Amino acid sequence: MAAPHSSGGYQGPYFFLSYAHVPSLDGTGSGDPNQWVERLFRALCDYILHHTNVPAGSAGYMDRGLRTGENWPRALSEQLSTCRVFVPLYSPRYFESESCGKEWACFVDRAGDHVAAGGAMPEAIIPALWTPVRLEAMPQVARDIQFNHTDLGQHYADQGFYGIMKLQKYRRHYQNAVHELGRRIIEVAENTPMPRGNISNFTTAKSVFTDSVPERPITVTVVAPGTGSLPEGRDPAYYGETASEWDPYRTGGDRRPLADCVAEVARSRGFLPEIGSLGEHTGMLEADDSHAPGVVLVDPWAASGEEGRRALRPVDRPGRPWVTVMVPWNLDDPQTVRHQERLRHDLRAALGAKLAEPESRPYVPGFDDFRNMLPDVLRRAEQRYLNRAPAYPPEGEKIDRPKLTRPEE
Repeated sequence: MAAPHSSGGYQGPYFFLSYAHVPSLDGTGSGDPNQWVERLFRALCDYILHHTNVPAGSAGYMDRGLRTGENWPRALSEQLSTCRVFVPLYSPRYFESESCGKEWACFVDRAGDHVAAGGAMPEAIIPALWTPVRLEAMPQVARDIQFNHTDLGQHYADQGFYGIMKLQKYRRHYQNAVHELGRRIIEVAENTPMPRGNISNFTTAKSVFTDSVPERPITVTVVAPGTGSLPEGRDPAYYGETASEWDPYRTGGDRRPLADCVAEVARSRGFLPEIGSLGEHTGMLEADDSHAPGVVLVDPWAASGEEGRRALRPVDRPGRPWVTVMVPWNLDDPQTVRHQERLRHDLRAALGAKLAEPESRPYVPGFDDFRNMLPDVLRRAEQRYLNRAPAYPPEGEKIDRPKLTRPEE
């Protein structure tokens, strides 16, 4: 049962900074486009450390990684269970992030029966502007929070933290906004206790941003067996009950389906991902036309046996470059490495035409490789899709393009 923070001791970080990871400019992972968010985080922690007796290193929490480690869901779950204040960093990309929506949902769930019974959102949610977002573009949960951003300064309200922290002429306005936000975090953390929670794994939560969706659909088809239909002798450690739970790069105790990773990256790029199994997407894959570009993730073991190869035939259709195939290989999986030659042979037999296309990625040896390739794969699939879209010239008589001529002498 949830219990409020006691006033007699430190019970968790003062605030949890929830923000949308920004992908690198070229998709290669070079540079760190999120360094400005980390600077803001450090400035808020510095303010809190100077105005409270909180232990060093525990003023706040920010997920700095790219969520590739074994224990990242556990770490986020622990911090969401104990943080006193939740600070969502608003930006257009934030409300398209499924992970950010899940973080918000977990924090609200700690309020228990109060919110479930129709009560107001917890005061312990203190939004901050990273970049301006139109009110009508926000999901309803964000609109329901009453927070006057002009209290942190008009320049901040107009441009957000990103707009005022990079220019020297706004330095005073940035410092004032940090001061006011830090003061508000401390005030709420100490005067409005938030019940402790027990979030076992935040990845299972449902995002609260269900009414905020991008306008660029993309289909993600997962071709992998479930634990009930594995090839004979196949290690079940990388699989779940359904295809969407397939986790080919798993090396530890925490499971993160590859489809979830694709959905997060796709949303960060402005796509609306539609995740499904081969059976669910067969109609789309067999059609000569499509409503969206697509990415097909294929388990090397899915082509084992005649039944598996037959099921993959809808994918192996040439002339549809807007559908891209990616084949993840886990070189830390000794069973896959041991049978690699046979698995490659089976894949060529099932997907020879598709794997030969220049857009395909038939050999992705590690998760970092997969993550770095994915933005380019999504971009190219969309380009190929848009290139094949029919053109509709205006009705009426064709008019020749005007030509420039030299002026008469």
